[in-house]
Amino acid sequence: MRGLPPREANIIREPREFLELTQQEVADELEINIQSYQRYEYSDQRVDKMTFSLGLRLCQILELDPYELVFGVGEPQP
Repeated sequence: MRGLPPREANIIREPREFLELTQQEVADELEINIQSYQRYEYSDQRVDKMTFSLGLRLCQILELDPYELVFGVGEPQP
C-alpha cells in the first residue's frame, strides 16, 4: 500500500474481492473513473473523506455497513 495504513484500503478491497467485482465494475457503479476509485483502494485517498452520497453508494455496492466504511468497525456499541 502506498499512502495510508493497509486497514484503510482493506475496508473496501476485501469486500470487493469477496463479491468478485473488479475495480472497474465498482467505479462504473459509482459513476467515477477507475483512477478515482483506485486512489481509495490503494490508500492514496481516505475512504472516510469521500462525499456522503458516494460513500453510501459504495456501501450499497460492497454490502458494507456505513460505520465500517467510516470508522473501520461495525455499528457502534451503546
